Amino acid sequence: MTVLTLDEIKTHLKMELDDASRDAELSQFELDAVDYCSQYIGRSIPWLDDEGAEVEVPASIKRAMKLLIGDYDQLRTNTVVGLTPANTRAAESMLHFYRVGMGI
Repeated sequence: MTVLTLDEIKTHLKMELDDASRDAELSQFELDAVDYCSQYIGRSIPWLDDEGAEVEVPASIKRAMKLLIGDYDQLRTNTVVGLTPANTRAAESMLHFYRVGMGI
């Protein structure tokens, strides 16, 4: 299940919506962002309510995913010369309140 559409991702990255040349890569970025967010908050995205229905993904989680995808798009290598590598603090601050299973 995708959380973000390719059009949402392309709009965030300021790409032409009809340019399909990177669709596979952008879809992988979306999967990577879902995985990162799921691992950070300790639950699958989307999660289920008490009746077993999928909960709509909150806007702040979608925004965090867009920030991560922007980083994935801009920082394609492990080593960046002359720049400070981006961190995930902004994304993590948006995800923080959705975390579960953190103990005391």
